[in-house]
Amino acid sequence: MNLDRDAIAIAQSAADEIRAFNHRTIDTSAFEQPADVYRATDALLELVQYLPKAIEQNWKRLREMEQDEAIRMDNLTDVSETMEEVRMHLNEARRDLSHSWSHLNSAVQVMSHMGGQ
Repeated sequence: MNLDRDAIAIAQSAADEIRAFNHRTIDTSAFEQPADVYRATDALLELVQYLPKAIEQNWKRLREMEQDEAIRMDNLTDVSETMEEVRMHLNEARRDLSHSWSHLNSAVQVMSHMGGQ
C-alpha cells in the first residue's frame, strides 16, 4: 500500500484498475478454471467491502469543509440544502453497497465449492 500518493490519485488508480479488469475479462481466456472466477469475485467482494468507508470518509471531509464555510455554490443554491442532498445520496450509496456486498458474499460462498472438470 503506497500512502505517498494523494487521495485523488489513489481513487483514480482504483477506478483505472477496475476498468482494466472489465476490459481484460471480456476475453474468455481471462479465467481458465472456476477457481479463477471465484478468486476474482472474492477480490471484488473485498473492494465492495471497502467502498462504504471511503464514501463515509469523503462525506466527513466535505462536512468539515462546510463547517469551515469553505464551500461556495457556483449555481447559487444554498450550501446547507445541497449538503443535505449530498448526504442523502451518499447514505443511499453506502446502503446499496452493503446490499451488494451481501449478495456478492453469498455468490462467493457458493462458488467456493466449484471445481474444474
